[in-house]
Amino acid sequence: MVNLKWKGKEETKVISPNANETIPFQNVEIYQFPKNDNKSDENWENLLILGENKSVINSLLRKFEKKISLIYIDPPFATGGDFNLKIQIGEEGDILDKISYTDKWGAGLDAYLNFLYERLVLMRKLLTNQGSIYIHLDWHISHYVKVIMDEIFGIENFRNEIIWAYPAASVKTRRFFIRSYDIILFYSKSDNFVFNDDPNIYMEYSNRVKNALKKDEHGVFYYRGGSHNGKKLSRKVYVEKEGIFPRDVWNDIPYIRANTLEYQGFSTQKPERLLKRIILASTNKNDIVADFFSGSGTTLAVAEKLGRFWIGCDLHKQAVHMTRKRILNLRESNDILNWKKRYQRDPNSFRILMIEKGNEAISIPTEFLKNTNEEALKLQMNERPNLNVRIRQNDNKVEIELIEYKVPFIDLISEKVQKNIGVFSDFIDYWAIDFDYNNDSFKNMWFSCRNPKSRILSLKSNSYQYNSSGSYYIVIKTIDIFGIESIKKFKIKIT
Repeated sequence: MVNLKWKGKEETKVISPNANETIPFQNVEIYQFPKNDNKSDENWENLLILGENKSVINSLLRKFEKKISLIYIDPPFATGGDFNLKIQIGEEGDILDKISYTDKWGAGLDAYLNFLYERLVLMRKLLTNQGSIYIHLDWHISHYVKVIMDEIFGIENFRNEIIWAYPAASVKTRRFFIRSYDIILFYSKSDNFVFNDDPNIYMEYSNRVKNALKKDEHGVFYYRGGSHNGKKLSRKVYVEKEGIFPRDVWNDIPYIRANTLEYQGFSTQKPERLLKRIILASTNKNDIVADFFSGSGTTLAVAEKLGRFWIGCDLHKQAVHMTRKRILNLRESNDILNWKKRYQRDPNSFRILMIEKGNEAISIPTEFLKNTNEEALKLQMNERPNLNVRIRQNDNKVEIELIEYKVPFIDLISEKVQKNIGVFSDFIDYWAIDFDYNNDSFKNMWFSCRNPKSRILSLKSNSYQYNSSGSYYIVIKTIDIFGIESIKKFKIKIT
């Protein structure tokens, strides 16, 4: 078998799960919902993890080695470009672009291949023997990754090179043919892998076939022509499926447009219907699906809707925050099995973890600052925004109202941002309350947040009723448009 060689490959240390290398997870937030009928394991909590994915995978191996049924990843493509996240201010404010991640590799292709290689080796350890992995790529790098995957998973376990073809955006070049597809490499861990003939993954019939379909008392059919001894013949052929089993060219799934319900403002967001086909084909109910470049959370949202358990990870706080909001607002999203309807179900319980304690210093994306990096450095020394609330207590019932949010570094913020701030709440993207904080993990017991399609933020919580007397701590968490998280703690007494 041909192996790909590059600078640093032999020196690459592929970490393995042992007590000295495993970094413990820290709880960030817990979301508890009534059990969804889709799930059978009462003790399972889905996991959304903030952290560098190599460390995350290594820590997961102690508990999840050979436990994950499907891994889908959409890693950087080594494009050399920057990719943006769109942030809208308040209810009617402008939409601003923030760099979400940079796909630039200062040490060149060798660095990229080392990065991906050592992570793929670890991901293989997580897969069950019946598991599969799908890697979403494009023309920049797919040919290199194909050879690496042959080495790690075995060329005999290569299943498909899937072409996801979509309409090209407006491209002015006339120096080469317009590129309008991505590549998805599909490998299994062994020859005994899950692959389902599920009607929900089928592609639609062509317009020619659909126009030819008819219906009688026995079902849907078409006439198949032929001839015998020069005489034209035709017979009814009944169809059992509403479509055809997918080929390896998928041209029936559109890319994400800003006017769609699933749009999150993430420039490399993938369609839910793309993940629907992959998850239904390669997993069964209650299997674990993982995505270690989870981005806007598409894989996790679709896994949730299809009754699978999920683990997601991303290095960027903004991506984890976006996924948090997406999962919490799943009820208002498209039903993945009936796209024209809303999902109308709450998610199952999930937990946000952190691989290591994050940087407590305040930092703001440079796109939102007036001028230089020097100002950004000054900002590290400034105090956090100040949140003021009004607590209304009526016997054993409590409700909380936001009344002020002061940003002490407002003079450093660009005029473009400042002109969009009409009221204090325009700064706030999300806030949540733990009415019974016990110095352990923040339990999200009420929240309000803005989403791309729903910009209203409630400034007053629902009333919370305590069932017994005593002293309680209330913790309020806010995340603003800059991604800054602030915590405020209060003590109340219930008589």
